[in-house]
Amino acid sequence: MTSTAIPKTLNSHGAADAAECLRVRARALGALVMGAFGALWTAGGLLLSSAPAWAWVCLAIVSSAFGMHALRLRRAAPPVAGPLPREVAERRRRSNRIFAWTSMGEGLGILVAVNVVANLGHPQWQPAAAMVVVGLHFLPQSTAFDYRPHLVTGSVMTAWALVYPWLFAAGSLAPAGLLGAGAILFASAAWALRSGSARA
Repeated sequence: MTSTAIPKTLNSHGAADAAECLRVRARALGALVMGAFGALWTAGGLLLSSAPAWAWVCLAIVSSAFGMHALRLRRAAPPVAGPLPREVAERRRRSNRIFAWTSMGEGLGILVAVNVVANLGHPQWQPAAAMVVVGLHFLPQSTAFDYRPHLVTGSVMTAWALVYPWLFAAGSLAPAGLLGAGAILFASAAWALRSGSARA
């Protein structure tokens, strides 16, 4: 009696299967990263607002839930072993290149932005300045990963960064501003998980 093992890698499937598997894994990783940074922005808002302990517990629960769901989704999509189909490999190289450059640009952009507003005598604008850079870095990544929701995330986050300092008395240091950024990233992570789960 013989048994057939479920393959743990994709090494003999066509371009469509390989591309779909890579897409699901990318959604899971993206959700993991956005959830982590959503937690950081939310934590900043909680610190500024001197939030009670239960708020921190809720943040820990939500962050853990996102992380576990993202890791489960990533494990559900087997890694692609062996040489990728030519068109998939070329698309992946292009995506990785754009991702690397935009990530480096984001880090450098945040450093420049917070120093510029500080040197202009407005250090209180640093959170909003950093938020603008974070929002803008999503725009080219929507092209890199052929994922239009990144356009929405980037546009909404940039708009929020430009608007919220005028909505609250505390300006750019308003806890609601940082909590809003966290909510945007958590919502984007949830959408990525939903999209990845549907494809998986």
